[in-house]
Amino acid sequence: MKNVITLIILIFTTLTVSAQIGVSKSKIIQNNSDYILDVTEDGTEYITYVVEFDNYDRHVACYLTNKEDDEEQICYRVAYIEPSSETNNWVRYFNNENFIKLEGMTWKDYEHSMLYEVVVKDGSCLVIKSYDEKL
Repeated sequence: MKNVITLIILIFTTLTVSAQIGVSKSKIIQNNSDYILDVTEDGTEYITYVVEFDNYDRHVACYLTNKEDDEEQICYRVAYIEPSSETNNWVRYFNNENFIKLEGMTWKDYEHSMLYEVVVKDGSCLVIKSYDEKL
């Protein structure tokens, strides 16, 4: 039973993890009716929203940048904040996907040039996904 629950969580994680990088600002807003648009101290615009699961909420922040041709902004980095109890599920996910473990709690998906960093602090698990231009 525990394996079935883990599989279901991994399926939902896979669907939501791969969905935001490269997605336009308007598409993120369209897919998440309850969102907040804000700006970091350095002027980076971002959108936050919450994904509800049965036993916890995932807070998502999509950081935006302009495309080269100055069209609509797109998401270039995503941060997921969940309870620290979800850390093992993330580690299992990265290992099951055969991502390359770099140093500490960092994995690289060379096929899609994605970098994942996990930070556990104060009862929360923060997963940062970003496009990595370095090969």
